[in-house]
Amino acid sequence: MARRPTVLSAPDVTAQARAPERPLVIELAGVAGAGKSTIANALARLDPEIRARPRVSGPSYLASLAALVPTAVGLHWPFHGLLAKETKRALRLHALRRLVHRMTGRGAVLFDEGPVYMLARTLALGGRGITTPGFARWWRTTVAEWATVLDVVVWLEAPDDVLATRIHTRLQPHPLQNAHDRAVDVFLSAYRAAFGRVLAELCVPRGPRLWTFATDRGSADQTARAVLARLRPLRETAPSVPEMAR
Repeated sequence: MARRPTVLSAPDVTAQARAPERPLVIELAGVAGAGKSTIANALARLDPEIRARPRVSGPSYLASLAALVPTAVGLHWPFHGLLAKETKRALRLHALRRLVHRMTGRGAVLFDEGPVYMLARTLALGGRGITTPGFARWWRTTVAEWATVLDVVVWLEAPDDVLATRIHTRLQPHPLQNAHDRAVDVFLSAYRAAFGRVLAELCVPRGPRLWTFATDRGSADQTARAVLARLRPLRETAPSVPEMAR
């Protein structure tokens, strides 16, 4: 049986209301080999109203960079070393949030390497530098902000042996593609723990719904159709209360 974050058993309740003029914001999340890219492609193919993997333009990155300077300074206080990759991920998160806030319409926006992935990656790869008070303040603020932006997190799960086989045989290169199973097990365990913390802090009352789908029990199209069926009521029913102020 695959190990998974315990938060995934949480009931699907108390999700935030969505303003009718903006699209649903969804993220497919899961460890390597879970099938994020495959399911994202299937969802976009089956439903033309889904905008999968929206791209951030160069000017938007530049605008985010200017706004991020105080944040970058705060991340390094007290200074324990340059957090270059963490700062880059903070920039990416800020730019993605700007992108989502500018979108309109009643379709859906779909990430497969969105805020959940970026936050989990930061935890999994971070060292002593992310134990500072400055990083903790940034973390709390960022998680709280994305809890009001994301509508649904779809956790994709499969047993570890299936994940390992997919990593070893995938067409897209992966650092552990030729690694021993023990190294893959350590990698998966670290990322499961990181995702578990992110989901536990993100999927709170008034935060996004959290759904779990197994990707080893059917085709990608079958999983995508099951996700679409569960999304349909959210897209067809206008919310009865205003969206939380941001």
